[in-house]
Amino acid sequence: MALIDVIKYEGQPGEVVWKFPRNDISTFGQLVVNESQEAIFFKEGKALDVFGAGTHTLKTGNVPILEKLVNLPFGGQTPFTAEVVFINKALVQLKWGTPAPVQVEDPKYMITLGLRANGSYNIKITDSKAFAVGVVGARGAYTQDQIDSFLRPMIVTRLSDFLAEVVLKSGEPITKLNQYLEEASSAGKTKIQPDFSKYGIEVVDFFVQSINFDQNDPNFQKIQKVLTDKFEIETLGGMYQQKRMLDIGEAAAKNESGNAGQGMSAGLGLGMGMNMGNMMSGMAAGQNNTGAANNQNDASARLQKLKSMLDQGLISQEEFDAKKKDILNSI
Repeated sequence: MALIDVIKYEGQPGEVVWKFPRNDISTFGQLVVNESQEAIFFKEGKALDVFGAGTHTLKTGNVPILEKLVNLPFGGQTPFTAEVVFINKALVQLKWGTPAPVQVEDPKYMITLGLRANGSYNIKITDSKAFAVGVVGARGAYTQDQIDSFLRPMIVTRLSDFLAEVVLKSGEPITKLNQYLEEASSAGKTKIQPDFSKYGIEVVDFFVQSINFDQNDPNFQKIQKVLTDKFEIETLGGMYQQKRMLDIGEAAAKNESGNAGQGMSAGLGLGMGMNMGNMMSGMAAGQNNTGAANNQNDASARLQKLKSMLDQGLISQEEFDAKKKDILNSI
């Protein structure tokens, strides 16, 4: 079999690493390396000389480590055996996602939630030797899909760390993380870069595109309840206590049993009606007290509060329409 005179990349699209299929090489042969590539000579499993883009003649001085190892009598077309592996160093675009929910503790409420997240990231190989030895090993080729399978667990492992970090900085519960995707992306890149660097890989870009929670998770519902109560307190102000009384009354009314239960239900219903009347009277009194000093901003605030009460079922549509008309007439 004739010695190989020209060694060049003949891999398939999507292959990040490709090994030349023969190892019987002639000195004074030509090594052709394309742009955004490097070629590495291997001997007995050891990564030796690295060649960048261009055409290289394999002669004395060009392969110093290999020459020393093989002890070649350079000067003629002396054959030697070595493996040549091509590394593509162009940008590689990949996606990531959680195969199963990741358990993350909300540092604000100390409740653990299972979340799913996904996104994308761009990498490039900066140290061909480290990548070839640490990731590829003895494989004849290595594709983008294989890189994805290798790197994705590292991202998922760091996921809880950088998401919790963002929550701490924002001061918001973890259920609001989707409002901080840019911050989460930046934190994620910082967290995973040391893991990737060990294998000669640079994280050029990292993006968290979506974070989702199981809506039926009891812990998720607990946090949602806290947020809902907080919103009601801020919106209703002094009326929040009256609203809570209505909620308690409605819950008790649903637990009626027998005649005694019906009597209790009737009493509670009467109490709720009185409370509702007081709430509506309180709103009317609030409107009347503003007098001529009310402007459009005051009316807008009252309309927002009224709409909130409608959405929460505290008043009917008819009551809402009537009070809305009163507010608009007072402008």
